[in-house]
Amino acid sequence: MSQLSEVVTSAWYQGKRWIWWLLPLTLLFWLISRIRRFCYQQGWAKSVRVNASVIIVGNISVGGTGKSPLTGYLVSELKRRGYRPGIVSRGYGGQSDSYPLIVDERSSAEMVGDEPLMLYQMSHCPVAVDPVRSRAASTLCENFDCNVVICDDGLQHYALARDIEICVIDGKRGLGNGFLLPAGPLRESSKRLSGVDFVIINGGKEVLDQSVAQKTPSLFEMMLTPQALVNVFDGRKWPVGELRGVAVHAVAGIGNPDRFFLALRTLGADVTPHAFPDHYDFSRSDVTFESRDAVENSMPVVMTHKDAVKCLALFSESKPDNLWYMPVSAEIDDQFIDKLCKQLPALAQ
Repeated sequence: MSQLSEVVTSAWYQGKRWIWWLLPLTLLFWLISRIRRFCYQQGWAKSVRVNASVIIVGNISVGGTGKSPLTGYLVSELKRRGYRPGIVSRGYGGQSDSYPLIVDERSSAEMVGDEPLMLYQMSHCPVAVDPVRSRAASTLCENFDCNVVICDDGLQHYALARDIEICVIDGKRGLGNGFLLPAGPLRESSKRLSGVDFVIINGGKEVLDQSVAQKTPSLFEMMLTPQALVNVFDGRKWPVGELRGVAVHAVAGIGNPDRFFLALRTLGADVTPHAFPDHYDFSRSDVTFESRDAVENSMPVVMTHKDAVKCLALFSESKPDNLWYMPVSAEIDDQFIDKLCKQLPALAQ
């Protein structure tokens, strides 16, 4: 992460008072966002409705909160109940001259973005990428007969009409100092939580003030469980139980790298952390750690699934066998998916 980003993020979550100097800019951000949302509420700005139920999985704070594992969980559970889900993503970091893009086995992270490619590999369901999310959602309905569209991120993207809103909150960080950007980490105020259908706390429910928690309609806790490590190039599995006492390089270019490092340490690994900005464009030198020490050269390099999809393109011939990624699965009380599905039958055709 850049030094400036680390300083600002630290100020948000550690209550540094110097950040208050940014409050005039926060006031401007609040005014613009309120006017924008009011225009959609009044119908002055158009929200496009597609021929499927739309579930938004988003957050009100910047940085990673666990949206993608929740999206994968939803796809799996909805398939099990007979629905035909598809995923819409903005495709941050991808580069294309035309949209929408349909993700498949030939797609690269450079073209479609790291998160869409990861979601496709996780879910094995149709994934459409387009900065215009309503266009991507329509493509899923028309070309893949999807009757439920899950929008990964986009809680503030009001141009896509939605039926169910899910807000994910990091159980370790919470809502920080409670200020909107740039004085705080919030895109919208905590009052927004009273208007969503479900609030999912990734890693604990204690992070919300009681006054805020009481206003949230349905509050559930989500735990992310590490799966067996997977070799980036040949798909070999490495049980996470064998990590205890193993020295590893941990690489993370996600919204909250510390969560990934902590997960590895909890499994007993001796972690040397390497944090990068979210959606970082990796080079080979970022994931290979050459040393005069032969033991250090052979140390496993463990990364997130989102980072692994970008590293595939870095090695064409000589592929190191010590690059691994650690997928995670979401665990939530069954009451959550049961309650969500009760809202779907009348919506999904």
